[in-house]
Amino acid sequence: MEADMPTIEVDFDTFKAITARRPDESVTEGDVVRSALGLPPKKGIMDGIKAAFATSWLSEGVAFKVGQELQHRFRGGKTAIARITAGGVEFEGKVYGGLSPAAKAAAGHEANGWQFWEVHRADGSWVKADTLRS
Repeated sequence: MEADMPTIEVDFDTFKAITARRPDESVTEGDVVRSALGLPPKKGIMDGIKAAFATSWLSEGVAFKVGQELQHRFRGGKTAIARITAGGVEFEGKVYGGLSPAAKAAAGHEANGWQFWEVHRADGSWVKADTLRS
């Protein structure tokens, strides 16, 4: 947020309506109002950041390359395979917005996706997704 920016007061229903029009968290309330008023999108540092991740999916500060493979090897020998897309994790044709929802779909029960999935690295090795977080 920019320093010394003017603020406007809106009632709760107006705030809810503005918030409902945000397709995701990268779109601010100000972006929604600008669009409603017919103003062009505001240019800024976020444009450069978004462009840098155009070939990646970002989750909890970790950038996964689009197309990167994930796997989970079950005890019985079965292996679940998923892929990173620009919108999240694709497993069996459905895209999930996070590692854990995709892990739940693969396991059939709640699972921590960061500990469930192994990520295929460029050097050919597999590492637990959790090791990629700082």
